[in-house]
Amino acid sequence: MALSKKKIIIFVVSFLAFLIIIAPIAAYFIANANAKSKVAEFTKSMQGTCSIQYGGVSYNILNRHLKISDILISCYDEKALFIKEAEFNHIVSGKPLPLNVQADLKGGTAYTTAKVFKQYGEYASKLGYDNINFQGRITYTLGRVSKEFKIVTLNINADNIGLFQGQMKVPNVYDNDTKVIYNNIFNSRPASFTLDFSDKGLKNTVISKFMQIAELDNNTINDKIKNAVYKRAVDEDNRTKENYNQLEKFLLSGSTISMSLLENDNKSLSETINSFDITGYRKMLNSIKNAEVELVTK
Repeated sequence: MALSKKKIIIFVVSFLAFLIIIAPIAAYFIANANAKSKVAEFTKSMQGTCSIQYGGVSYNILNRHLKISDILISCYDEKALFIKEAEFNHIVSGKPLPLNVQADLKGGTAYTTAKVFKQYGEYASKLGYDNINFQGRITYTLGRVSKEFKIVTLNINADNIGLFQGQMKVPNVYDNDTKVIYNNIFNSRPASFTLDFSDKGLKNTVISKFMQIAELDNNTINDKIKNAVYKRAVDEDNRTKENYNQLEKFLLSGSTISMSLLENDNKSLSETINSFDITGYRKMLNSIKNAEVELVTK
């Protein structure tokens, strides 16, 4: 029996309604499956010194947000970082890494005693920061043609320490190998960056610890800081001297500090870290009597 015109219309409308309902649901599961495979593929490529484990993965097709929960990064068989939830958006696909990502990090913990943080973590631990809790946002771009890597937004708030904000640009970074990309970020030149820090407890913790172990008053500690900064900066280039000056002002009287590296300085990030040796205060600490621990020594 032939279908009546009315029944055909009802069938077509019902079928379209079914498609309207089922299509987003199907797309959701496809997107989630794709997201899970992409995350698995990325974490597998990162296996080596460090490994990445995670809990749930979900992808919202409406706002194109990817969420990953319970991320644990372990290095040298020790837990180094844990992030309760990371939400990624403004994602531009690319290989081996996405070319654009904004990451919002919530419930983060850095375990400073892990070997991957080397002596910096040891000093943080001696200051009482075995675990550093943080949250914030990082946005980066990686140019496949320009080969340039940029941190467009850095906004990390570390509990009882302070707020870190800044930007960074490094040329000649892009490669088909993730490990080469990371190596290039640290070693390509000329890199440039700005880093602003607003203190929310770190400076007072450091100064109080110095005073506690040295049995010296604040004025004497300040004199020793001036002397140590001068000795460290005297033979350095102008950019490093300026950064040391910023550090001295911060330690003596400020609540904020701003440091930078310009392109015309023609340095890589690793060269900057090595030349501006923030841990080089052995002379100051050795001159402090009864110092039981070297908090920031080389």
